[in-house]
Amino acid sequence: MDSTTRIDQSLVLRGSADHLQHPYNREYYESCLGPVPYSRYEGKWLQFFGLVADHIVKQIKPQKVLDAGCAKGFLVEALRDRGIEAYGIDLSEYAVSQVRRDIRRYCRVASLLEPVPERFDLIVCIEVLEHIPEEMAARVIANLCRSSDDILFSSTPDDFAEVTHVNVRPRSYWSALFAEQGFDLDVEFDASRIAPHAMRFVKKTVRCCVIDALLTQREQLRQAFQRTDEEQKKLIQELERRLEKIEQSIGWKTVGHLKQLRERLCPLHSMRQSIYLSLRSVLLALMNGKWRSLMSGARKRAQIAKAHPNSGLNIDLGLELTTPAPIPISPESALAHSILDGLKGLEIGPAAHNPFGLNTRNVELPAAHEFYSGEQRRLSGLEPPRVDLWAAADNIPVPDQSEGFILTSHILEHLPNVVGALMEWDRIVIDGGYVFMIVPHKWAFAPDATRDLTSFEHFIDDHVQKASLESHPIDGVPGGKMGHYHTFTADSVVQVVEWMCRNKLCDWKLVAREDIDTKVGNGFTLVYMVRHRSLETVRSEEAVA
Repeated sequence: MDSTTRIDQSLVLRGSADHLQHPYNREYYESCLGPVPYSRYEGKWLQFFGLVADHIVKQIKPQKVLDAGCAKGFLVEALRDRGIEAYGIDLSEYAVSQVRRDIRRYCRVASLLEPVPERFDLIVCIEVLEHIPEEMAARVIANLCRSSDDILFSSTPDDFAEVTHVNVRPRSYWSALFAEQGFDLDVEFDASRIAPHAMRFVKKTVRCCVIDALLTQREQLRQAFQRTDEEQKKLIQELERRLEKIEQSIGWKTVGHLKQLRERLCPLHSMRQSIYLSLRSVLLALMNGKWRSLMSGARKRAQIAKAHPNSGLNIDLGLELTTPAPIPISPESALAHSILDGLKGLEIGPAAHNPFGLNTRNVELPAAHEFYSGEQRRLSGLEPPRVDLWAAADNIPVPDQSEGFILTSHILEHLPNVVGALMEWDRIVIDGGYVFMIVPHKWAFAPDATRDLTSFEHFIDDHVQKASLESHPIDGVPGGKMGHYHTFTADSVVQVVEWMCRNKLCDWKLVAREDIDTKVGNGFTLVYMVRHRSLETVRSEEAVA
């Protein structure tokens, strides 16, 4: 992790401000910490500190935490969002002024050279002490150790490039300083979530030599690897015996002969193979009691063929090369995990067969849940996810700026007032949070394929008229009320959001786009970062730029 603040070297050396300009200002955070500016609008930092907070809550379970050198308070807000009483101190007035508004009262400007007046279950000090001259380092560590018996610590051992790094040392150096205060390295705690060189130091009444603990741990690991290696060898031998037995069986040999016969009678890519696969799919569907799905699929194919008479679709006997299968479980989205891991948010319209594996509360209307849960059970045999909030997508009863993200998949087309819904999501998401949406292409749903693309003017008119489920016309809307009110392309959604930004209805930045979504593959993905900066702040930043 790049360094983040936090102690003013010139102030430390001289002992007072002397009206010097503080070096840890806006320019420092935007250009001196590597290729990614230290800003909530970059997304990387909120995700990182969210994961760190999750690790602290799960593995240490503290009640009261101090982030010593908190910079812009990202870890403090992540811990507070998870119910932990967290506080932060930092020497940079600029950094503390950038703390999230509702968290700012828990962070203050202070120097680590001064004693910390309170006691904490845990003190976290991430990439701070490399900024402190060597003659001051022991004093800072002593101040930290007097205020907690548990310290999570990291300081880069090899980054000599940054000019503010005046005391870059190996881990053994810091371990010795903590040992002078009666703290031992917790060799069993994995602190790599923060950085590869991060460590946890704990004060113990009965001290144990760290070298002895490390040697014991090494021996335990060696024995574990040895047992695992022996178990794997036994498993491989057993599998080889089973495979040999299967290959020698009459059934296996019969299957091999039948396969060769099928390949001779139905060569690959031949018409006979197509007919064979069609008949086989129909028989399997009938044997598995899926004849209702088969008939429904046949009706849909007939509708498509009628709408596209020259498409070349063969609907004789209602057959195609493959018949509709039960809804598969779609893979989780790597893009969603890369952006939203470490955050908490709302998923609107969750589906059991379309899981994201994120930290969400689920939102849905009772009427929609009644219909779609039945469809999920019928088509996939899966129970629908639990609903945490019964609400419409454009009227969710949660506080302003209370969620890290809004997540939707195939929901936007069901909303009569798209602009109104996006404004509601903007209200809910925190500054620096995200709106992650997957929206179906026109061709994803057969009745939409022949419809005109919803015009930009239509979206704006729906907003002006305050369209709702009760007032929006349903003529030509597939499914009627709560059906597909609109059809989209990625560009048409982007155009709406750009209009909203120009008219000060939101301040969103497009951070990711997939013209074919990588989750199911029948929609497009747009990911926006939500910003809640004041107009004065925007103008100030533009003037500086």
